[in-house]
Amino acid sequence: MSLVTTLPRLLRTLVHVPPQAVKWRLMARAKRYYYMSPLFGLGGLQQQNEIWPEPEWVGVELVAGSPAAGNLMASGKYEFVGNTLQLEMPPRTWMPPQASALWVFNLHYHEWLADLRAAGQREAAQKLVGDWLLKFGGYHPVVWHPYPTSLRIVAWLTHGAWLLDGADDDLKQAFYESLYGQALYLAANPERDLGGNHLLKNLKAMIYSGLGLDLPDVYAKGMAELLRELPVQILPDGMHYERSPMYAAQVLRDLLDVRAVLRKTGGAPKILDETVRKLGTALGFFVHGDGRLGLFNDGAEMEENQIGQLLRLSGADDTPDVLPDAGYARLMRGGTLVLFDAGRVGPDENPGHAHADTLSFELSVGRERVIVNSGTYAYQHSQRNVYRGTAAHSTVSIEGVDSAEVWANFRVGRRPQHVDLNLQGGEEPLPGGDIWVEGAHDGWRNLGIVHRRKLLLAGDGSKLRGEDELTWGRSPGRRVRAHFHLHPDVQVRLLSDTEAELETAAGVKLRVTVNGGRLDVRDSRYAPQFGKQFPTRQLMIHGRPVGQGCQMQWLVERI
Repeated sequence: MSLVTTLPRLLRTLVHVPPQAVKWRLMARAKRYYYMSPLFGLGGLQQQNEIWPEPEWVGVELVAGSPAAGNLMASGKYEFVGNTLQLEMPPRTWMPPQASALWVFNLHYHEWLADLRAAGQREAAQKLVGDWLLKFGGYHPVVWHPYPTSLRIVAWLTHGAWLLDGADDDLKQAFYESLYGQALYLAANPERDLGGNHLLKNLKAMIYSGLGLDLPDVYAKGMAELLRELPVQILPDGMHYERSPMYAAQVLRDLLDVRAVLRKTGGAPKILDETVRKLGTALGFFVHGDGRLGLFNDGAEMEENQIGQLLRLSGADDTPDVLPDAGYARLMRGGTLVLFDAGRVGPDENPGHAHADTLSFELSVGRERVIVNSGTYAYQHSQRNVYRGTAAHSTVSIEGVDSAEVWANFRVGRRPQHVDLNLQGGEEPLPGGDIWVEGAHDGWRNLGIVHRRKLLLAGDGSKLRGEDELTWGRSPGRRVRAHFHLHPDVQVRLLSDTEAELETAAGVKLRVTVNGGRLDVRDSRYAPQFGKQFPTRQLMIHGRPVGQGCQMQWLVERI
C-alpha cells in the first residue's frame, strides 16, 4: 500500500494516542535491547547460599481445569485457540513456525497446568515445566513479554505446590529462581503503553507475586495501580471500557481471582466487591438463551458453564435493559432476545479489539441464535480485518468504506465520534409491552453520511420491526446494503426479492419482509470461537438511494 494512503491513516490513528502512551512504548522497545544484552541478570536477587526459598502458594483455583484437555496435552497434542498441533511430550519446539503468535503465547501462558492437574498428570507437567525452564528460565523477548509472563506467574503461584510435589531439588530451585526473576522483570515492565485488559493482568500478577514471594514493594505498586485503574476501565454501568463481552469476562475472572487471593491473605477492599458485582451484571447482559455471549467487537461465545460460574461468583444483579455508558441495549420479550450495539467502538486511546460494528444487532429465539455477528476467528490472519469490517456484522454497510477505519491487526483510524442511543419501553413499558430502541452514528462523516437505526420488538416477542435511514448532503456513489448474518443452524429460503423464510434447527419459522430495497441471499462465515469458522448464509437488503438519502424498512416475524 502506498505512503499516500498509509500516512494519512496512520495520522488518523495516532491523533488519539496519548503522549504518555507513546513514551511508555518507546521506553519498552529501548529496554528490550538491555534485556537481551549480557548486562541483564538477576543481580540483587541472587542468594548468598544460592538456595531459593519456597514461595507462599497464594493462588486460589476458582475454576478447575479440563481433564480432557490435560490428557490430550499429556499425549503430546497441544490445542489452543481452536488449533491442535502434535508436538510430542515435551514439545520438540516451544516456538512452532506453523503456529500463530497468539497460539505461541497460549503455549507459554502455562494456564494448561490447571488442565494437567485436573487430569492427574503431574509427571507430564513436571516434564513440560522442566523443559521450559531449561530453554526459557532467563529472558526471551517473546516468552517474557509482560502479557504471557503475567499469566504464567499467576498459574505458577496457583498450581506450584501441586506441580512440585515429589519433584527433585534441581527442578524446585530452577522454578523458584525463574519465578522471582519473572516477578521483578514484570514489576519493571507493566504494559502502561497499552493499558486495558493487558495492564490489569500485569497488576494481578504483581499482587500475586508481591504476596507469594514476599516482595512488599511489588505488592504495594500493583495494588495501588489496580485501584486507580478500576474506575478508569470499569464504566459506571459496569461494562469494561473495551466493550468486548469476552474481554469483560476475562477481566471479571481476573478480579475474582484477585479478590480470592486477598481474602485468603487478609481481606479485599469493598471497591473490589462492588466492581465485581457491577461487572458481573454487565456480563450477564450479553448472555443469549444458549448461555453463551454475544459477538460484539473481538471475542468468542465462550462456554455456557464458564459464563454461568463467573456470574454466580460475581453475585450479579438482575440483567438491565440498557448499558448507557457502554452503549448497548437489550430487548427481551416472549422468549425473543435482541442485543443492540449503539456505542463508541472502544476507548480512543486503546481500540485494538474494536470492530466496525456500530448499530449491529443479534437476535435469538429461546436457546437458538438466528441473526448474528460474524465473530473474530483470529488475530494474525489474512481474514482479520474482514471479520472486523462493517459488512461482517448485522448492520448497514457502505461499499468499500467501514464505519470505523480498522487496519493492521489492532489499529483504528477514523471512527464514529457521535453515537446516540435511546431506549423506550424498558423500565416503563409501552402499550402492549412493546420495547424499542434507536441509535445513530457518524462513522461515515468523511462521506457526509449519518446512519440511524430503529428497532421495535413486539410485547409478545413475535415481531421485530426495523428501519434503517441514511442521510447525506450528496450521493456517495457507493452501494448501500443491510446485512443480516444467519447462524449456521438456520435454513433460509428466498421467496421473492422482498420476502424470505427462515427455519431454525428446532423448527421455529420466521418470515422476513422488506421495503425500500431488494432482498438477496449471499454466503457468509461464522466464527463462534477463535480458530473455528463455519460456512453460513446472510440475508442482504440492497438499498435504493433516493435524493439525499436511503431508507429501508424490514420485519422479522414468527409464523
